[in-house]
Amino acid sequence: MLELVNIEMEDEQLRELLSYAVFPDDEVLDNVLEQYRSNPQQRLYQYIEDGEAIGIIGCADDQEMPDALRIRHMAIAPEERGLGYGRGIILLLLEKEKPALLMAETDAEGVEFYRNIGFSVMSTELDEETADSFLCVFHADEEAEEE
Repeated sequence: MLELVNIEMEDEQLRELLSYAVFPDDEVLDNVLEQYRSNPQQRLYQYIEDGEAIGIIGCADDQEMPDALRIRHMAIAPEERGLGYGRGIILLLLEKEKPALLMAETDAEGVEFYRNIGFSVMSTELDEETADSFLCVFHADEEAEEE
């Protein structure tokens, strides 16, 4: 089950999951959580199974393209990785948010995950210091047409 996080009532489990997606420093975590708190165009969801939060996914409305959504943060608890929860959390996000286009920026380590679940992958030069930066795009409206 995917549910919106009540960030006002955050807990240590949420902070731990988010730390896998950002630099695990208290100041950085506080800053990211404040962004989700203060900007209604950004939402943070947790994936719950058997009463336990085993993953999080944060998204934001794209400023340049209506009906597009950007994945900002995604993490699955280490002991649950490799079991399909990453794909599952993205499918639940697509179902809940219903974007026409879903995008994620990732490094070389994460690009195969997105490619394997149907995203198109493009190299990008978002930051000169991160030469291994990729934009992954999923056309949800095209998937719906194929069904």
